[in-house]
Amino acid sequence: MIRAENVWKSFKGKVVNEGVSFEVYEGEIVAFLGPNGGGKTTLMRQVYGELRSDRGEISVDGLSPYHALEFVGVVPQDVRPIDGLKASEHVYVNALIRGIPRDRAWARARELIRKLDVEDKAVDKLSVGNKRKVLIASALVNDPRYLVLDEPTTGLDPKSRRELWDLLIGLKEKGRGILLTTHYLEEAEYLADRIYFLNRKVLLSGKTWELRSKLSLKYEVVNIRTGERYKVERSELPQFLYRCDFDYEVRVRSLEDVYREVVGNGS
Repeated sequence: MIRAENVWKSFKGKVVNEGVSFEVYEGEIVAFLGPNGGGKTTLMRQVYGELRSDRGEISVDGLSPYHALEFVGVVPQDVRPIDGLKASEHVYVNALIRGIPRDRAWARARELIRKLDVEDKAVDKLSVGNKRKVLIASALVNDPRYLVLDEPTTGLDPKSRRELWDLLIGLKEKGRGILLTTHYLEEAEYLADRIYFLNRKVLLSGKTWELRSKLSLKYEVVNIRTGERYKVERSELPQFLYRCDFDYEVRVRSLEDVYREVVGNGS
């Protein structure tokens, strides 16, 4: 597993990560949600060894991130594929960097481009979604156990985002552990086995249903005709509905509701 225990990181005296602990097992997706500047990217950079923690420990299958590079594939937040290369060439170059022999590197590059359904042409001619797939193929070229993806779907259209979701779920089903950051609540809810709300420190964590249940459980009752909304505690819901003199819809608390309460109060 990837494990972080009481990780701290500061820049110029400003604490960015404060006592962060989490785990990622093979065969699961773990998502970090939080505001801009909340420390998500800094934490990811420590996981894949670009930064060293000030305190605490991060390990990958018991090794330090620096000594576990062969087990981890990474797609950083702002990285772009290299223009001028074909999709397969981009993956091939990354295979060589990983120390894979030339013949195996070519075979692996072509295999991944085919599996990810990317047209093998110059990357600057590809759609944004297919460019992101090329980056993920490059991260997968040495068949790592874990993927670290920092906001992998930012800027993608809904169709491309869904295609990437399907790809990540397929990788999870093949036993890979995936750690990702995202600003999209529906993405975390759809993909993640566990979710961490991070704003410098972990404010709340768990499965989606656990996150809802850890807070006071309220339902939202919507007046279908006027759109007026009422927040009602679970214990009060039957009596409230009995008194309603309008057509209504009852909605359970969404992950967005939880996010606003937790991150808003934790800023």
